[in-house]
Amino acid sequence: MVSLANAGPHGHLFNQAVVRWALERCLGAVEQDPEPVAYDGARAREVEGRYANDAMNLDIADDGARLTLAVGIKPEIRGASDVDMPADHPPAAIGFLSATGDEYVITEGGLKAQRGLFHRDARGAVVGVDLAGRLFGRAAVTS
Repeated sequence: MVSLANAGPHGHLFNQAVVRWALERCLGAVEQDPEPVAYDGARAREVEGRYANDAMNLDIADDGARLTLAVGIKPEIRGASDVDMPADHPPAAIGFLSATGDEYVITEGGLKAQRGLFHRDARGAVVGVDLAGRLFGRAAVTS
């Protein structure tokens, strides 16, 4: 089963609904939403920061009780567009899916249930994050 709606803001939610419907209808399987593990401040500090690709910024923030993820089209891309662009995704809660792994899930908002993965270098430092098949590299910190 494949559903490839790639339209904002509800394409991801549509894909999930179609796949869940087909699994239940055809196989009798009921997919449950993944449950993240409890917040871990040390892990949160490892991943918080800005990540970017050629068109978007992804910001992960730690408020001391939870992590949030926000995604926005870069202002220069939005400003150069001749067409209306989709709205940015405001901060939404995320959580790790295991106590030791780097896979996460978004638990609220327009990207709810979207899973992703943090990428590490050979030393174990977080250098990127995957969201919806798009790789965002850690952005340089500027003052």
